[in-house]
Amino acid sequence: MFIIERNFEKNYYYENKRGFLMQITGERALVNIENETFYTKRIDVADDETIPLDALFSEIDSHIENENFIHIELQINGGVESTGTTLSVETNVINLPLRYQNQLRKLVWQEKDALDVNLYMIAENEFESQSHLKISLASSVATYVDDSESVKAKISTWFNEQLEHIVNEQKQAEKEDVGVEE
Repeated sequence: MFIIERNFEKNYYYENKRGFLMQITGERALVNIENETFYTKRIDVADDETIPLDALFSEIDSHIENENFIHIELQINGGVESTGTTLSVETNVINLPLRYQNQLRKLVWQEKDALDVNLYMIAENEFESQSHLKISLASSVATYVDDSESVKAKISTWFNEQLEHIVNEQKQAEKEDVGVEE
């Protein structure tokens, strides 16, 4: 069993034997969100290229223990802003993308002493869902540090499922467009 102690100067918790970020105070989470003090990395991928998950995982491995949140994204064919696809991972205390600052400020309680930091997977494309976005829990940060290989497998599988769903929805939309033209 590990003992968790509070580091009052930095407002986050450590697991003594491993030294990684596991929980964060509500106050520190809000500072991360409001000041946008999180690590951000964008990896561009052409539509016909193999998706470089190893690069994504390398970035996660390098920054998962940061006291600030992380946002790492794969911009496929220009990303969702350019009618492409964006696949990303983020650490956060709630399952909303970090860019939704107003909503996060309302949902994160400043007075909370111990909020679990989790790793979320996000897929964005006009064919993903009505909101063009889907988010799912990959694992807690603690689980990722303890067993990154199984979490990486989960992320790979989930991203593949989302891409397959997007392709199927695109094909269905094309069939419907052809049917309308006839």
